[in-house]
Amino acid sequence: MIDKLYQKAILSQAARATGHGRPADSDISYTLQNPLCGDRITVHLSLENNRISSMGHETKACVLCQANAALLAETAPGETVESLEQVQSLLLEGLESDALENVDWPAEKWQQLSIFSPVAEHKNRYRCVTLPFEALIRAMSGETDD
Repeated sequence: MIDKLYQKAILSQAARATGHGRPADSDISYTLQNPLCGDRITVHLSLENNRISSMGHETKACVLCQANAALLAETAPGETVESLEQVQSLLLEGLESDALENVDWPAEKWQQLSIFSPVAEHKNRYRCVTLPFEALIRAMSGETDD
C-alpha cells in the first residue's frame, strides 16, 4: 500500500524541495500544523497587488505535504487568494471523486497536481496534500498563526 501511495512523481517532487527556506523579501509568515499526523508547514511570502510575488516554505511533514509545498513554490507566484482557493477546491473535489486526471484546471500549470491521484484511495491523507494550500491561503488572508 505504501509503495502505491508514494509513487515516483511524488517522491521526486518532494526531493526537489523547491522553495525550501525563507525568501529574503518575504514579509508574511504563517505556520499550520495537522495535529492528527504531525505535519507542520510554515509558509513565507510577499505580496504585490494582492498576488504572490515570492514564496518559500519550511516543511516538516510527510512526503505528500513536502511534495505539494514544493509544487506550490513553483506554481503559486502570481496567484491571488481567490485563485488558490479555487485550485484547492478542485484538488479536493478531484481527490474525493478519484478523478484528479480529469480536472479542468484554471491553468495548465496546475495539471501537475494529478501526481496526487494515488491519494484518492486514502481519505485520511487528503489533508497531507491540502495543508500547504491551507497555510498559504490563511497567510494571504491575514490570519495569524494558530
